[in-house]
Amino acid sequence: MLALIYLGLAIALGDAFCRRFYRFVSTLHRWAAAILVGILLSTWFTYLARLAFSHLAEPLLLADFLFIVVAASAILWFSRKGRKVETITSLAPGSSRWDWITLGALFAAACVLLVGTLYINKQGRIRLPETLASDFASQLAIAQNFALGHNFQTEFAYYASQRADYQFPLYFQVGNLEFLGLNLAWSVDVLGVLGLTSLLALVMALGELLFNSRVVGRLGAALFLFHGSLRHLTGFLPPEYSHRAETWGFWKQIAFANQRHLSFAVGIFLLVLIFLVDWYRRRGPAKSFLFSGLLVAAVSLWNAPVFVVAAVVLFCLVVAYGLWWLSRLKTPYMLGRVLAGALTACILVGGAMDLFAVYSGASVELGYDDESLVKGLVFRRSVIYKVPSSSPTRVAAQGSLKLPVTAFEGGHGNGSGQFDSPRAIATDSAGNIFVADTGNGRIEKFSPNGSLVTSIKGFEAPSGIAIDRTGNVYVAEIGSKHCVQKLGPDGTFIAKWAPALYGPRKIAIGRDDSIYVVDSGRNRIVKFSPNGQVLVSWGSEGSGDGQFRGVTSVAVDPDSTKVYVTDPINSRIDVFDSSGKFLSKWSVPEWGEAEGYEDLVIDSQRGRLYASSANMNTILVFDLQGNRTGTLTPALPDKLEAPSALALAKDKLLVLNDASGRVSAIDLQNR
Repeated sequence: MLALIYLGLAIALGDAFCRRFYRFVSTLHRWAAAILVGILLSTWFTYLARLAFSHLAEPLLLADFLFIVVAASAILWFSRKGRKVETITSLAPGSSRWDWITLGALFAAACVLLVGTLYINKQGRIRLPETLASDFASQLAIAQNFALGHNFQTEFAYYASQRADYQFPLYFQVGNLEFLGLNLAWSVDVLGVLGLTSLLALVMALGELLFNSRVVGRLGAALFLFHGSLRHLTGFLPPEYSHRAETWGFWKQIAFANQRHLSFAVGIFLLVLIFLVDWYRRRGPAKSFLFSGLLVAAVSLWNAPVFVVAAVVLFCLVVAYGLWWLSRLKTPYMLGRVLAGALTACILVGGAMDLFAVYSGASVELGYDDESLVKGLVFRRSVIYKVPSSSPTRVAAQGSLKLPVTAFEGGHGNGSGQFDSPRAIATDSAGNIFVADTGNGRIEKFSPNGSLVTSIKGFEAPSGIAIDRTGNVYVAEIGSKHCVQKLGPDGTFIAKWAPALYGPRKIAIGRDDSIYVVDSGRNRIVKFSPNGQVLVSWGSEGSGDGQFRGVTSVAVDPDSTKVYVTDPINSRIDVFDSSGKFLSKWSVPEWGEAEGYEDLVIDSQRGRLYASSANMNTILVFDLQGNRTGTLTPALPDKLEAPSALALAKDKLLVLNDASGRVSAIDLQNR
């Protein structure tokens, strides 16, 4: 009940502010603005109040009650002002009845999509599609951390090198609603449905305002929700275009389900855009400009996807206008209307089929642990869900259960030979295999045949590993530690290095025993001496020579001492000398998608470099001059499944598969 009261007051407060500063195309426009602005204002007010009360026993509880009091007072004060709702004179003919019917249908579709992909079943377990598990792992971790008050850092719990700024406002509010009584899934779903429905209402308002047609607005909103067929336009790009396969640029429709925070940012963008169009036509007061600027500043989500989605909205409206214009042509036998109807149906059916694909494949269920959320609050019951950052294993048919015995059989879990989000692999001089079992917080050591030798526990989130010639083990940790640990051959602790690292990931060791560490949060490489002294560091964020975007891995050629660095968002491999001097770059057009965990390894014996990405199930092969020479896959029936790391063994390339939680071995003899 408290959560609903809080939301109701937030929306009412948003309406009070918007009525003071904006004019509206329609009632739909007004309430969409109220929802988006109200949730945005309530989120920041509650978050900042919580920080101010952080020294008290129940800071979030006090922040919520303060918001309720302040919001109710502000609404009462605004109501006494008696400001009337100002409307934008519409030149569009027709009744608003069909606007409400259209939005109602789109609202129902949004509920089916969003609630259907994240809900709690009768047994109290969260159910979601496997394809969404990796995204919800970090998002729900943020929400639950906020709800519990255990961690108030605006960072991912598991991916320390990726700032959570662009997701934190929404998932703070999710955690707050969970704190106030909604369960986790309903907190996400209610905000997601409100955000997406408001966005669709603003698309309708923008279409009516720009094209003086209610039909264009309705059709544009429908095309936007079911726009999946538009991504096939990338097929018209030239074959040599390096990002031709990046259909994410058209905002894949799965993002409606797994990137729910985007709807709020794009909605605010469209709200301000509608204001600017109206202001340009009538030259409104400057105070509305100031309010719009504050809204833009409050949305910590101004990155490429927001503008891509906004461009898709405008494109859908242009397409809708073209179809509307075609339907109005005076042609024999109503050919214009028939053609416009057929094209519209084809686009919508294609988009609906792509949305249906969100439901295809297996689903997973996640259990929970009970935990007291806030001591003394009788109306709160807390359940804590742990969503793994890779797809959990589905339940096998009865009688077919087989316990994994070796690293090559694997599987997701915490048993022997099993992994949870494994991120790194290495071998020692004896051929033993070491795997950074990131989600389980351990390093697992296997014999050359894959049998488990031992587990080294006590890590938070190990994501990089390397073994020197004497058997010492170097482990890069993300999470909250941001450090490199040095262990002896028997796993005993020797030292810890943390010279301003932020998101250390992969590790490589040079011929002189220098240690090269990927500091992904700062887009740089840090070179250490064997005793932990920083020798040199290089790199920064960007696309120029010597700069990186999303650096994930490093490798050193033992013969030439050249250093090879993955630069995935720039779709290239960068080559440096051992002191960090830039030498050259190799194009890798297959890279560039998010969370590919790109890795590489040098095979000096064969004069090759092997490169991988979790977004492709083959290994790319280069010679050491940067020429592409082929690809590698394991012998059937084995196959690669989202490879996240590479290592060399005797005449074999070991590949760590993130999707299946196991190791594959590719024979390099005669290849």
